Order: sequence, then C-alpha cells, then structure tokens
Amino acid sequence: MPARPAASSIGGVTSIDHRRSGWWGFVFTAAFVASLVAGGALAVGKTLYLPGASAAQLRHFYSTNGLAVAVQSGLQMVAALALLLFGRRLRASGRAVYGGAVAASGFLGLSVLLSVLLTVVAASATDAVLSGLGRAALICGGALHLLGTAVLIRSASTGVLRSGTPTRWVFRYGLVAGPLIALACVSVLWSPLIKLEPLFRLLAIVWIVGVAVAVLRGRIGGTPEPAS
Repeated sequence: MPARPAASSIGGVTSIDHRRSGWWGFVFTAAFVASLVAGGALAVGKTLYLPGASAAQLRHFYSTNGLAVAVQSGLQMVAALALLLFGRRLRASGRAVYGGAVAASGFLGLSVLLSVLLTVVAASATDAVLSGLGRAALICGGALHLLGTAVLIRSASTGVLRSGTPTRWVFRYGLVAGPLIALACVSVLWSPLIKLEPLFRLLAIVWIVGVAVAVLRGRIGGTPEPAS
C-alpha cells in the first residue's frame, strides 16, 4: 500500500503555517509602536531630537537614559525579527521582496546596536565619535530602514497583483505607498524631511497590517517549506 503523503506536503499543515505567518505583521507593528511609547515614557528629561542634537546633548541623553534606550532597543529588535519573518513568507511574490525585508530588518537592527553602543561610550567618546554614531543610528533606523520597507511593499504588491490573486485594496495601495515611503531617503541629504518619517511609518504600518489580515484569511500564501 503506497505511503500516505505528509499533511505538510499536500497543503494541510503548510496552509495553516502560512496563515499563522501573518501574525508576524502584527508582532512587528505592536513591538515597534510599543518601543516608541516605552522609550518616551522612560526617558529622563527632554526627548532627544537627533537631526539637530549637538554632541553635548547626545552625551547627556545617552548617559542618563540607559534604561529607556535598553527597553526601546529590545522592543525594536523584536520588531526587526518579526519584519524579517513576515517578509520571508511573502518572498514568492517576487525576487526583491525578501531582499527588501532583509534590508529593512537589518538596518533597523543596526540602528538598535548603534543606540546601545551610544549608551556605552557616551561618557568617554569624543564629540566627533558621538556625532558620527548618532548620525549613523538616525540614517539606519530612518531612511535606510524605510527604503528596505518600501522595496518590500512595492515588490510584494506588484507580485501579488500579477499572480492572479483576487485583487485586494492593500496591494493597490502598496503600489502607491511604496514609492512614497522611499522618499524618506531624501532626508539623508535634506534633514528637514525627517519630520515626515512618522507619516512614512504610518503608511508602511497600514500596508503591513492589511497584508497580515489577508495572510491570516488565506487570501495570499508564502513559499511552502520543503516537505520532510
């Protein structure tokens, strides 16, 4: 009598796993938003505005806010991992999808590490080093992270729409939101644009939550894992 195929190789368990992967979109959103709230609530003194912060302000903030930075960094590292796993399940939508997810999560993670490093060296580093680390953390967690997110959003939306999947508003929305979010890169050359980063992040979160709902409902799937 022929061996019966494993459920994961015929779509049973695999389909359920793909749907569960949608939860990573909610984990990313919750962890990232919580990081901003917790960081602001735990911060001692004035909130640091990185684009215009002097070396003295950086030194004071990171010397006195180790707990706030640690909590915020931990939550953002969770968010980075969740975004990577979320994008991994969408990689069948196009070649650039997973690359965008890797870039977005990688630069967010790098920004976290730089922030933690700032708390370690704040008391002893030179002004030039502090300014350089602060600038690098800002660019990695802002412009570069958002650029990777824009690639993920645009590529996944384009791929899903071309695949014949029943059209959903979130994918058409992604075709427009992706390029808009990519404009965040201009802030590297023109710092006033950083003020629009909350808007760019909101545009991204709307797409991530919308796609997460679609995945949980079985409207789109990821790349099946190899059958054991």
